[in-house]
Amino acid sequence: MAISTESRRPTPGRVRTAVRVRPGGPGRSGLLLLQLSAVAAVLLIWAAVAATGFVSSTALPGPVSVFGRFPDLFGSSAYWQAVGDTLDGAVTGFVVAVVIGVPLGLVTGTYAAAEQSSRLLVDVLRSFPVIALLPVFLLVLGSTPTMKATVVFIACVFPIFLQAQYGARSVTPMISETVQSYRVPKLLRFRKVVLPSAMPSIMTGLRLAATTSVLVTIGVEVLTTLPGIGHEVVNAQQGGASAEAYAYILTAGTIGYLINLLSQFAEHRLLRWRPPAHTE
Repeated sequence: MAISTESRRPTPGRVRTAVRVRPGGPGRSGLLLLQLSAVAAVLLIWAAVAATGFVSSTALPGPVSVFGRFPDLFGSSAYWQAVGDTLDGAVTGFVVAVVIGVPLGLVTGTYAAAEQSSRLLVDVLRSFPVIALLPVFLLVLGSTPTMKATVVFIACVFPIFLQAQYGARSVTPMISETVQSYRVPKLLRFRKVVLPSAMPSIMTGLRLAATTSVLVTIGVEVLTTLPGIGHEVVNAQQGGASAEAYAYILTAGTIGYLINLLSQFAEHRLLRWRPPAHTE
Protein backbone atom coordinates (compact mmCIF):
# COMPACT_ATOMS: atom_id res chain seq x y z
CA MET A 1 0.00 0.00 0.00
CA ALA A 2 1.37 3.37 -0.98
CA ILE A 3 1.68 5.83 1.87
CA SER A 4 0.97 9.46 1.07
CA THR A 5 3.65 11.88 2.20
CA GLU A 6 1.76 15.12 1.56
CA SER A 7 0.78 15.43 5.22
CA ARG A 8 4.44 15.35 6.19
CA ARG A 9 5.36 18.30 4.03
CA PRO A 10 5.90 21.46 6.04
CA THR A 11 3.60 24.33 5.21
CA PRO A 12 5.18 27.57 3.91
CA GLY A 13 4.47 29.26 7.22
CA ARG A 14 6.31 26.53 9.10
CA VAL A 15 9.28 26.78 6.78
CA ARG A 16 9.58 30.52 7.37
CA THR A 17 9.32 30.03 11.10
CA ALA A 18 12.02 27.37 11.08
CA VAL A 19 14.35 29.63 9.15
CA ARG A 20 13.61 32.60 11.36
CA VAL A 21 14.64 30.85 14.58
CA ARG A 22 18.32 30.22 15.19
CA PRO A 23 18.98 27.43 17.70
CA GLY A 24 21.31 28.52 20.45
CA GLY A 25 21.21 32.19 19.47
CA PRO A 26 20.77 34.88 22.11
CA GLY A 27 17.40 36.49 22.56
CA ARG A 28 16.76 40.20 22.26
CA SER A 29 17.65 40.94 25.88
CA GLY A 30 20.69 38.68 25.67
CA LEU A 31 21.87 40.42 22.53
CA LEU A 32 21.50 43.83 24.17
CA LEU A 33 23.49 42.58 27.15
CA LEU A 34 26.28 41.36 24.87
CA GLN A 35 26.42 44.69 23.07
CA LEU A 36 26.57 46.65 26.33
CA SER A 37 29.28 44.30 27.60
CA ALA A 38 31.37 44.99 24.49
CA VAL A 39 31.02 48.75 25.03
CA ALA A 40 31.97 48.38 28.70
CA ALA A 41 35.01 46.29 27.75
CA VAL A 42 36.22 48.97 25.32
CA LEU A 43 35.80 51.66 27.99
CA LEU A 44 37.74 49.59 30.52
CA ILE A 45 40.58 49.02 28.06
CA TRP A 46 40.59 52.72 27.24
CA ALA A 47 40.76 53.65 30.94
CA ALA A 48 43.50 51.10 31.60
CA VAL A 49 45.68 52.35 28.73
CA ALA A 50 45.21 55.98 29.84
CA ALA A 51 45.99 55.10 33.50
CA THR A 52 49.23 53.27 32.70
CA GLY A 53 50.71 56.40 31.18
CA PHE A 54 51.92 54.43 28.15
CA VAL A 55 50.28 57.16 26.05
CA SER A 56 50.43 60.75 27.24
CA SER A 57 47.26 62.29 28.60
CA THR A 58 47.47 64.94 25.90
CA ALA A 59 47.22 62.33 23.16
CA LEU A 60 44.78 60.03 24.96
CA PRO A 61 42.85 61.41 27.94
CA GLY A 62 40.89 58.99 30.07
CA PRO A 63 37.18 58.34 29.53
CA VAL A 64 36.32 60.09 32.82
CA SER A 65 37.96 63.30 31.59
CA VAL A 66 36.28 63.06 28.19
CA PHE A 67 32.77 62.33 29.43
CA GLY A 68 33.23 64.94 32.16
CA ARG A 69 33.39 67.60 29.44
CA PHE A 70 29.87 66.91 28.18
CA PRO A 71 27.94 68.76 30.94
CA ASP A 72 29.83 71.96 30.14
CA LEU A 73 29.49 71.42 26.39
CA PHE A 74 25.76 70.76 26.64
CA GLY A 75 25.34 74.10 28.37
CA SER A 76 27.41 75.95 25.76
CA SER A 77 25.78 77.60 22.77
CA ALA A 78 29.00 77.12 20.77
CA TYR A 79 28.60 73.35 21.02
CA TRP A 80 25.07 73.32 19.64
CA GLN A 81 26.03 75.86 16.99
CA ALA A 82 28.81 73.53 15.83
CA VAL A 83 26.43 70.57 15.72
CA GLY A 84 23.90 72.65 13.78
CA ASP A 85 26.52 73.81 11.26
CA THR A 86 27.65 70.24 10.63
CA LEU A 87 24.10 68.93 10.22
CA ASP A 88 23.19 71.85 7.95
CA GLY A 89 25.99 71.07 5.50
CA ALA A 90 25.37 67.32 5.65
CA VAL A 91 21.60 67.56 5.16
CA THR A 92 21.85 70.11 2.33
CA GLY A 93 24.32 68.05 0.30
CA PHE A 94 22.44 64.82 1.02
CA VAL A 95 19.05 66.18 -0.05
CA VAL A 96 20.43 67.55 -3.32
CA ALA A 97 22.11 64.20 -3.97
CA VAL A 98 18.79 62.41 -3.43
CA VAL A 99 16.87 64.78 -5.70
CA ILE A 100 19.39 64.32 -8.52
CA GLY A 101 20.70 60.80 -7.97
CA VAL A 102 17.45 58.85 -7.59
CA PRO A 103 15.70 60.06 -10.79
CA LEU A 104 18.86 59.72 -12.90
CA GLY A 105 19.50 56.25 -11.54
CA LEU A 106 15.95 55.12 -12.27
CA VAL A 107 16.03 56.50 -15.81
CA THR A 108 19.41 55.02 -16.71
CA GLY A 109 18.46 51.73 -15.08
CA THR A 110 15.17 51.49 -16.97
CA TYR A 111 16.56 52.30 -20.43
CA ALA A 112 19.58 50.28 -21.52
CA ALA A 113 20.71 52.91 -24.04
CA ALA A 114 20.88 55.59 -21.33
CA GLU A 115 22.82 53.30 -19.00
CA GLN A 116 25.36 52.27 -21.65
CA SER A 117 25.94 55.83 -22.88
CA SER A 118 26.53 57.20 -19.37
CA ARG A 119 28.60 54.31 -18.00
CA LEU A 120 32.03 55.67 -18.98
CA LEU A 121 31.27 59.16 -17.63
CA VAL A 122 29.96 57.80 -14.34
CA ASP A 123 32.93 55.46 -13.88
CA VAL A 124 35.39 58.31 -14.47
CA LEU A 125 33.66 60.81 -12.19
CA ARG A 126 33.16 58.44 -9.26
CA SER A 127 36.83 57.42 -9.38
CA PHE A 128 37.98 60.82 -8.10
CA PRO A 129 38.47 60.95 -4.29
CA VAL A 130 36.21 63.73 -3.09
CA ILE A 131 38.77 65.04 -0.58
CA ALA A 132 41.32 65.34 -3.40
CA LEU A 133 38.90 67.68 -5.17
CA LEU A 134 38.63 69.94 -2.12
CA PRO A 135 41.33 72.42 -3.29
CA VAL A 136 39.49 72.82 -6.59
CA PHE A 137 36.21 73.60 -4.84
CA LEU A 138 38.01 76.02 -2.53
CA LEU A 139 39.38 77.92 -5.54
CA VAL A 140 36.03 77.99 -7.32
CA LEU A 141 33.56 78.45 -4.46
CA GLY A 142 35.77 79.64 -1.61
CA SER A 143 35.54 78.56 2.01
CA THR A 144 31.76 78.85 2.20
CA PRO A 145 28.86 76.66 3.35
CA THR A 146 27.97 76.21 -0.33
CA MET A 147 31.37 74.62 -0.93
CA LYS A 148 30.85 72.25 2.01
CA ALA A 149 27.44 71.18 0.74
CA THR A 150 28.86 70.70 -2.77
CA VAL A 151 31.57 68.34 -1.52
CA VAL A 152 28.95 66.37 0.43
CA PHE A 153 26.78 66.21 -2.68
CA ILE A 154 29.64 64.77 -4.77
CA ALA A 155 30.36 62.16 -2.11
CA CYS A 156 26.71 61.09 -1.76
CA VAL A 157 25.28 61.27 -5.27
CA PHE A 158 27.12 58.30 -6.76
CA PRO A 159 26.11 55.69 -4.13
CA ILE A 160 22.50 56.85 -4.45
CA PHE A 161 22.66 56.94 -8.26
CA LEU A 162 24.22 53.48 -8.60
CA GLN A 163 21.85 51.83 -6.12
CA ALA A 164 18.81 53.35 -7.85
CA GLN A 165 20.17 52.20 -11.21
CA TYR A 166 20.77 48.69 -9.93
CA GLY A 167 17.28 48.55 -8.45
CA ALA A 168 15.65 49.65 -11.69
CA ARG A 169 17.57 46.96 -13.57
CA SER A 170 16.43 44.28 -11.13
CA VAL A 171 13.00 43.96 -12.77
CA THR A 172 12.82 40.40 -14.06
CA PRO A 173 12.63 39.89 -17.85
CA MET A 174 9.34 38.01 -17.50
CA ILE A 175 7.68 40.98 -15.81
CA SER A 176 9.11 43.39 -18.39
CA GLU A 177 7.80 41.26 -21.26
CA THR A 178 4.39 41.00 -19.62
CA VAL A 179 4.17 44.77 -19.17
CA GLN A 180 5.20 45.38 -22.77
CA SER A 181 2.82 42.79 -24.17
CA TYR A 182 -0.12 44.39 -22.35
CA ARG A 183 1.07 47.85 -23.43
CA VAL A 184 0.97 49.25 -19.91
CA PRO A 185 1.50 53.06 -19.96
CA LYS A 186 5.00 54.17 -19.04
CA LEU A 187 3.93 56.20 -16.02
CA LEU A 188 1.90 53.31 -14.62
CA ARG A 189 4.76 50.91 -15.34
CA PHE A 190 7.16 53.15 -13.46
CA ARG A 191 4.82 53.55 -10.49
CA LYS A 192 3.72 49.92 -10.15
CA VAL A 193 6.70 47.95 -11.43
CA VAL A 194 9.99 49.85 -11.56
CA LEU A 195 9.72 51.90 -8.37
CA PRO A 196 8.62 49.04 -6.05
CA SER A 197 11.36 46.83 -7.46
CA ALA A 198 14.00 49.53 -6.99
CA MET A 199 12.96 50.73 -3.53
CA PRO A 200 15.06 48.22 -1.49
CA SER A 201 18.21 49.20 -3.40
CA ILE A 202 17.35 52.90 -3.18
CA MET A 203 16.92 52.68 0.59
CA THR A 204 20.30 50.95 0.88
CA GLY A 205 21.92 53.77 -1.07
CA LEU A 206 20.20 56.39 1.07
CA ARG A 207 21.35 54.72 4.28
CA LEU A 208 24.96 54.59 3.12
CA ALA A 209 24.90 58.15 1.80
CA ALA A 210 23.32 59.54 4.98
CA THR A 211 26.21 58.30 7.11
CA THR A 212 28.75 59.37 4.50
CA SER A 213 27.35 62.89 4.45
CA VAL A 214 28.22 63.46 8.12
CA LEU A 215 31.70 61.98 7.77
CA VAL A 216 32.54 64.08 4.71
CA THR A 217 31.14 67.23 6.32
CA ILE A 218 33.36 66.81 9.36
CA GLY A 219 36.35 66.05 7.14
CA VAL A 220 35.80 69.28 5.20
CA GLU A 221 35.52 71.23 8.44
CA VAL A 222 38.80 69.76 9.70
CA LEU A 223 40.65 70.74 6.52
CA THR A 224 39.13 74.22 6.18
CA THR A 225 38.06 77.11 8.39
CA LEU A 226 34.37 76.36 8.04
CA PRO A 227 32.50 76.16 11.37
CA GLY A 228 31.26 72.85 12.67
CA ILE A 229 32.27 69.83 14.73
CA GLY A 230 35.43 69.25 12.71
CA HIS A 231 36.57 72.83 13.20
CA GLU A 232 35.94 72.59 16.95
CA VAL A 233 38.05 69.42 17.10
CA VAL A 234 40.96 71.25 15.49
CA ASN A 235 40.57 74.26 17.78
CA ALA A 236 40.47 72.07 20.90
CA GLN A 237 43.50 70.11 19.77
CA GLN A 238 45.51 73.24 19.04
CA GLY A 239 44.48 74.71 22.39
CA GLY A 240 45.65 71.66 24.32
CA ALA A 241 42.11 70.67 25.34
CA SER A 242 42.39 67.05 24.20
CA ALA A 243 39.45 65.91 26.36
CA GLU A 244 37.19 68.42 24.63
CA ALA A 245 38.47 67.31 21.23
CA TYR A 246 37.59 63.70 22.05
CA ALA A 247 34.18 64.82 23.29
CA TYR A 248 33.48 66.39 19.90
CA ILE A 249 34.71 63.22 18.18
CA LEU A 250 32.30 61.14 20.27
CA THR A 251 29.56 63.59 19.34
CA ALA A 252 30.28 63.00 15.66
CA GLY A 253 30.15 59.23 16.18
CA THR A 254 26.87 59.51 18.05
CA ILE A 255 25.33 61.58 15.26
CA GLY A 256 26.40 59.01 12.68
CA TYR A 257 24.95 56.19 14.79
CA LEU A 258 21.63 57.99 15.25
CA ILE A 259 21.40 58.72 11.52
CA ASN A 260 21.99 55.03 10.80
CA LEU A 261 19.22 54.04 13.24
CA LEU A 262 16.86 56.57 11.69
CA SER A 263 17.64 55.26 8.21
CA GLN A 264 16.96 51.68 9.29
CA PHE A 265 13.66 52.72 10.87
CA ALA A 266 12.61 54.55 7.71
CA GLU A 267 13.59 51.55 5.59
CA HIS A 268 11.53 49.17 7.71
CA ARG A 269 8.52 51.48 7.59
CA LEU A 270 8.66 52.08 3.83
CA LEU A 271 9.38 48.46 2.95
CA ARG A 272 6.86 46.74 5.19
CA TRP A 273 5.47 44.95 2.15
CA ARG A 274 8.78 43.19 1.51
CA PRO A 275 9.27 39.88 3.32
CA PRO A 276 12.36 39.93 5.55
CA ALA A 277 15.44 38.13 4.32
CA HIS A 278 16.43 35.22 6.58
CA THR A 279 19.58 33.21 6.51
CA GLU A 280 20.06 29.79 7.91
